[in-house]
Amino acid sequence: MLFLLRVVGNDAAPRELKLEAANLLEARAQAERQGLSVLQIKAASQVFGAQKSQFPLMLFCQEFRVLLEAGLSMVEVLDTLAQKETNAMHQSRLQTLLNSIKEGQPLSQAMSAQPNVFPSLLIATISAAETTGNLPEALARYMQYSENVDLLKKRIVSACLYPAIVVSFGLLVLAFLMIYVLPKFSKIYETQVKHVSGSTQLILSIGKFSGHYGLYLVAMLVGLVVLVGWAFSQPALRAKCFDWLCKLPYLGDKVQLYHLSRFYRTFAMLLKSGITVSAGLSMVSQMLGSGLQSHLINAKRLISEGKSFTDAFEASALTTPVALRLFRVGEKTGKLEHMMERAASFHEEQMIRWVDKFTKIFEPTLMALIGLLIGGLVLMMYMPIFELASGIE
Repeated sequence: MLFLLRVVGNDAAPRELKLEAANLLEARAQAERQGLSVLQIKAASQVFGAQKSQFPLMLFCQEFRVLLEAGLSMVEVLDTLAQKETNAMHQSRLQTLLNSIKEGQPLSQAMSAQPNVFPSLLIATISAAETTGNLPEALARYMQYSENVDLLKKRIVSACLYPAIVVSFGLLVLAFLMIYVLPKFSKIYETQVKHVSGSTQLILSIGKFSGHYGLYLVAMLVGLVVLVGWAFSQPALRAKCFDWLCKLPYLGDKVQLYHLSRFYRTFAMLLKSGITVSAGLSMVSQMLGSGLQSHLINAKRLISEGKSFTDAFEASALTTPVALRLFRVGEKTGKLEHMMERAASFHEEQMIRWVDKFTKIFEPTLMALIGLLIGGLVLMMYMPIFELASGIE
């Protein structure tokens, strides 16, 4: 949790300080270890306008690795990074890390005290590297893993961005036409058109409804957007959505393949770091989503009973035909982590090709659908005018 403190240092000038800590007492203790006197302390969430600042983890790993390879000690590296940091909150996180190292804690244990900053996979990778003494290689391995995992995610997000913008603007145009323009047309038709056709009657009904309840419709639409945003922020609801997507006939296979590819790459990275199979499976269970976690539990049970890794995964439906062959080769040659990484790369490329193909088909289809909806509504609004003109002739 982030805390905002008002402290006094040796210069006797009060200043603001932000610290990451589990509770108020720990935040106060961190400030006092830095030689500061605490005047006031409160949680940042209680401060109006407090903003969250995401720690630049990849930049930290890169700089940490470069300075270690340059020959600096760990204390010197952290002290250098803390001194150059301009963001007060990031600086306090690095300072907390530095203080823990000076107290004799290993780096992995010091990072585990800040779980909202340093992910468990990074901590596990560093913990395994501390036994071998090759910390720069472990940091490089984690950065490469993050880049590979984020590549597919970024492609999917960018593919969804354009359709989301088109749908948003299309809905805004439709809302404007129905709530503002259509009621005005309906008032004109009520006084000017005597012989009302079916399409005109429909326009009048929609226009009257929109004119009376337009604000309520806008409020309901905004509330729906807020509700959907809140629902996706809840892990339990996201898990249910994942289960529902996995049951779809075609899209469900792609969703499962995406999670399996992330799972393979993450598990391969842990195996390369020297982490055991059972410990690695426990750490990466969240990569599979709730729909496949029961499969992973079954696989862990089969492995504990003496089955081979490949047979357990095949029996638990955690493999694809390509991955199954690669895993068998990896177990025979003792290079399972390399084969899992190759399986992840193969399926990631497969997913990227599918996403590209899907967007090429979906985007023009979506544009045509939005155009038909807006064009149909405009045509309905002008249809009574065409009927009136044909009656005059």
